[in-house]
Amino acid sequence: MESEPATASPQSPTPDFPAQHPVETLTLKDGRTLAYAKYGATANPKTYPILYFNGTPGSHLECQLLDRPAQALGIPLIATDRPGFGASSFQENRTLLNWPQDVLELANHLDIEKFSVLGLSGGGPYVLACLHELPRERLLSATVASGMYPRALGTTGMMWQTRALFTVAGMSTWLAEKMIDKSMGSALRNLGKEKLKESMKAQAKVLPQPQADKDCMEQVLKDDVLFGAYIGSSKEALRLGSRGAAWEFYLLGSEWGFRLEDLEASRLTIWHGDVDVNVPVGMPDKAFELLPEAEYRRMKGEGHMSLIVKHRDSILSYLIAKS
Repeated sequence: MESEPATASPQSPTPDFPAQHPVETLTLKDGRTLAYAKYGATANPKTYPILYFNGTPGSHLECQLLDRPAQALGIPLIATDRPGFGASSFQENRTLLNWPQDVLELANHLDIEKFSVLGLSGGGPYVLACLHELPRERLLSATVASGMYPRALGTTGMMWQTRALFTVAGMSTWLAEKMIDKSMGSALRNLGKEKLKESMKAQAKVLPQPQADKDCMEQVLKDDVLFGAYIGSSKEALRLGSRGAAWEFYLLGSEWGFRLEDLEASRLTIWHGDVDVNVPVGMPDKAFELLPEAEYRRMKGEGHMSLIVKHRDSILSYLIAKS
């Protein structure tokens, strides 16, 4: 797919979303930069670390969602910026199956022998790629929450805005980049915290979200940690432009390079809300048919956002119990 350099002007991280945890970088074997940050327990951990893969478009800042419960549970969390987001280098023609190698390099760099992975929304396919590629002696368990699955499983019930992005990215990543910039990138780069809150309120009125997500949005707008996790994460992800996001929509909507039925899924837990309209529940329903060894927690009355906000403690607790 064609891709042109982003035209947006680079901007420094906004003071509206100050970093609670220092961003660190690793120079990978191919010369790219991988950015990451540490959350959760930092001293006397009770369990192996969890590597957290954020949604799309997002960055390591999304892991603020899990910081407090992970501290309470004694879980170290490491959150990354995927290629082309935040401070991580863009990777030309990357695939989903490139990601596990980056994860392994990071784990080796941090002297992490064993770990689990957790992916939210667009981070879900990267969890499945790790399950496909990483050796069992390194990857203990895997969890996908509100995750995306192959488009071939059907997108009935998905918001038209999301379907449109997948369709456009499949035709032209350059056009998808412009579409993302117009719909969110430019506003995230140029608006301050209060203006972004006004924009979110306006969007909430017109998007066909379930009541669970509308209620959750009200909570996010009132809570600085949740607001930073959602809006700060996206703002940082698109700070240098929308090229990485456009490529990711292309990747997630294309062939993944592996089949779900070939995964060894006994270490996998799927969490999904049954009124999700970002990733309709028909997708994980059909994915589970191909992954019968996985555990599927289908949450009644939960949407895309409400699932992780309301059940983050349970998701983390269950993940470490399987490790």
